Amino acid sequence: MSDSGEMGLRALKKQMTHEAIAEAALKLTIEKGLDHVTIDEIARQAFVSPRTFSNYFSCKEEAVVAADDHYTDDVVAALERRPVDEPPLESLRHVLVDLARSQSRQQLRGYVERVELEEQFPTLRPFRMAQYDHLEEVLRDAVAERTGTTVATDLYPWLVAAAAVSIVKTTTRLWSKPRAPRVRLIEKIEDAFDQVAAGLPVPAAPGKEGAT
Repeated sequence: MSDSGEMGLRALKKQMTHEAIAEAALKLTIEKGLDHVTIDEIARQAFVSPRTFSNYFSCKEEAVVAADDHYTDDVVAALERRPVDEPPLESLRHVLVDLARSQSRQQLRGYVERVELEEQFPTLRPFRMAQYDHLEEVLRDAVAERTGTTVATDLYPWLVAAAAVSIVKTTTRLWSKPRAPRVRLIEKIEDAFDQVAAGLPVPAAPGKEGAT
């Protein structure tokens, strides 16, 4: 086998181990609660040693949140397939709506469970925010490349990436709240992009529509 083939197999094995540990951490946390899950338990569930766990994750919180690590790659890959002359924010609208539309009921329920976990266990939030920061950084670079702007000096890629990531964060969190109206996630995302595109006009107060 060639060196490149061996490197490919090693990378695939590392990715599979990473995913197995993350899925085990998430599953156990949903079942037992974060406070009652140990690294040794996660390692046993993932069929690895505690030492191997430590090679991949600094703590159980990081492992729990890592079950969503593929999201950034999915967004970037979908963005690369959009027409290069399409406005970046419009491209990201299509990307995020299409990703939401592609999710099964089980996957959407998984989003709700993860948001609920973060509400219940605030120590998960810094790792979720780090994921969003990484997504924003990657999108900045992608937008800059598509528009010929420069991340080091131009506001545009920063603002587009920040707007898109803010929409992801807010729509997912609002949509998943138990008392929120059961509006589809797709509709939440489209509404958010509409409001940003319109310049975030102040909503009319109830009862004032059509008032003179």
